[in-house]
Amino acid sequence: MWGKSHDDKWGAKPYDGVMRNHSPSVLLATLLFGSTLVAGHVGSALAADDFPATAKRANYKWGESLEKAYLDEARAKTLEALKRLKITLPRDFLAWVDGDDIVRTTVYGCRNNPVPVILALRSLEIDLGQDTVRKDYTQLALAFAIQDSYAPRSRNAMGWNDGDSQAKGDEASALPDVSARPPLSLTIPGDPRVPLDTKDPSRPRTVNDLVINFLEDHAPIQAEAMTKELPPLEYDDKGVAKPRGKAKAVKKTVERALVAADVIASSALQGEFNQYMRSNGHPEVQVNCGDKVVSWFSNDGVGDKAMQDGITKAYNLFHDAYRATGRMPAERDGAPSASESMAWFIRNDRQPGTAAERGVRGEDRFPLNAPWPVLMMLASDDQPLREREEIWAKFAGDGEMRTYGEYTGGIAQQGIMQAARRLSPFAFSNGSIQMMWKDGGVCGTMGNIGARTYRTCGVPSSTAGQPGHCALVRMAVDPKTGDFKCVGGQYATGGDEVTNVHAGWNYDDHGGRRNMVFHQSVANGVNHDLESYLDGLVLARAINTLSPEDRAAHAREFASAAIAENPFAAAGFEAAIKASSDPTELVAILDAFATAFPKAVGPERASKEFALYGSTMRDLVHARIAELPMATGAGSQEKASVLLDELERQGCTNANLLAACWRAIDGEGAFSAGCCAKAKAYLASSDRTKSKVASAAFVKQVNAWAKSLNGKAAKRKWAEAMLEVFKGNEMLTIKKKTSVDPVVAALCKVAGVEVPKAG
Repeated sequence: MWGKSHDDKWGAKPYDGVMRNHSPSVLLATLLFGSTLVAGHVGSALAADDFPATAKRANYKWGESLEKAYLDEARAKTLEALKRLKITLPRDFLAWVDGDDIVRTTVYGCRNNPVPVILALRSLEIDLGQDTVRKDYTQLALAFAIQDSYAPRSRNAMGWNDGDSQAKGDEASALPDVSARPPLSLTIPGDPRVPLDTKDPSRPRTVNDLVINFLEDHAPIQAEAMTKELPPLEYDDKGVAKPRGKAKAVKKTVERALVAADVIASSALQGEFNQYMRSNGHPEVQVNCGDKVVSWFSNDGVGDKAMQDGITKAYNLFHDAYRATGRMPAERDGAPSASESMAWFIRNDRQPGTAAERGVRGEDRFPLNAPWPVLMMLASDDQPLREREEIWAKFAGDGEMRTYGEYTGGIAQQGIMQAARRLSPFAFSNGSIQMMWKDGGVCGTMGNIGARTYRTCGVPSSTAGQPGHCALVRMAVDPKTGDFKCVGGQYATGGDEVTNVHAGWNYDDHGGRRNMVFHQSVANGVNHDLESYLDGLVLARAINTLSPEDRAAHAREFASAAIAENPFAAAGFEAAIKASSDPTELVAILDAFATAFPKAVGPERASKEFALYGSTMRDLVHARIAELPMATGAGSQEKASVLLDELERQGCTNANLLAACWRAIDGEGAFSAGCCAKAKAYLASSDRTKSKVASAAFVKQVNAWAKSLNGKAAKRKWAEAMLEVFKGNEMLTIKKKTSVDPVVAALCKVAGVEVPKAG
């Protein structure tokens, strides 16, 4: 659903001169000042009780009025901070922010310190124009502004006075520039290489000159290369050509110029090179890399340190020469500014889709006026524009969308060897997607190629970690419903439950990496309702302004309010969980969620489509309980027993929490008995034979329990008792394939015994 339907559903609301939902003092202050608003003056006009006092008067009942109070105070503090920084913002700009509910909530309510958000938004407007930011691409601008707000900055530079900025001292970057300047003129850098004349008699001859002269003056060589060719034409009895089928990869011998990789791969060429350098006065410059140890099609030499040292030396010699003489860029292009990046995406979006492009992506581009939370992966793309431009040109012109490269196997674990086997003059530097295409790699390279290509083509995407593997995830749009979803690609070692997205989950004040389900909650949250999803983010910030005592006292109310705002308000729900310090309250919070969530999304969807989200919220609650000390003293055993019963009822899988309860009830004996009971339940579960998901989850529990024991003897005794439970059931058959149960293998390792063999 590309175009008007998205504009209707998520499009920006242009400022129409009407400021909604704001107090008369805000309107009056705005009208009294001229075309440029001195931020601090209005902030003073708005000064009122702080939010904690307002929340107390409202009896901590979260709702529209309390949310408005928080936003009003955040706005006033922001304007005061700008005054301290001696920064002024235009009256009409602030009026626009105040006049659009989505913009106002995003700017003042989605980060603890809104200063960098509002300045980034204004900076984008200066560079890209008022209509671009306020009308045409408001959601994209908000995504860039929020993304930029996570850059580390010092407290002093922020002008914020609550002592909770993300300061990192010397690493801090400047605030977005809102000084007057001409509109941005988007410029795509060209090839930065300026080839040096290595035979110029007017300057001294260097080692780099000699290296290049040897390569470029050498006679062409015969080399193997892979090309794609169509099968030969065949004709039927009537002389009509038969369909030729698809092109196939063919290895051919071609004649081409000598490059560094050829020398590194050939002992004969190394001999020629060494003699050339001696005869030109540099006997100290020698290469010795063996014969065909590193070549175009070879994986030989992996693991030989002496050989790798020689290859590293040769690689550095030729690579430095290529860069010093303009055969390769001296360094990678710089990352674009937020304005440049946004302008580049907008330029592409405004170009009509070509037939070749539609042939790859279908009829619909990913909408750049989608809700800003689903655009964050796109806004975080820092690929240089020149690298992006080449990918985009091929996508738009030829329909090429290469999301995978050459999988090279073992040599990829020896980075210098992989780079050396294809070292040649090149227009792009290490780290670029173009270099990844050229050199190939394993899963990390493939995930990067995929994610970078998707982002270049306008699709929010990121690499993602799985156990021993790198995959990718991306945002997608359901063509029938227009709903967003976060989907995975290149999965290998598990599903969404083991996928950790590398893009920041930037919906709290810390950012950082979170599991796939959190990014899925973003898509599901805006599908449910964008405004209520943002309200849930505001609730998270509001909770954190209260004293620890007030947070804890009202944690259950806040948790219920978060789910009432939006069933996928993970940030608000998590903030409420962290606020509580009472296990009984936390159990009640989870029960409230378990009741409210199915009502909000439907019981069937809650148990199937959103089952991972539900179990993740459960695990968050139980993880918080595990952080709290177990009760001690009189009645502590009974309390632990009651808590354990509640946790079992809720399906707790937190190994450390279960272990703490068992030990609090009756020491190590109860711990061992509890572990064995869990092992029996695992063996009886039908999930065990469906896939390895169940065994992988139980292995994590087993390893956590083993780690909680002190000393090898205690670990061995415990593991032996657990293995007794598995006696006769050591093998696991899934889809007619029998192997040793991973749980048994883990226990054997702890017990120090040999793992049984399948069959």
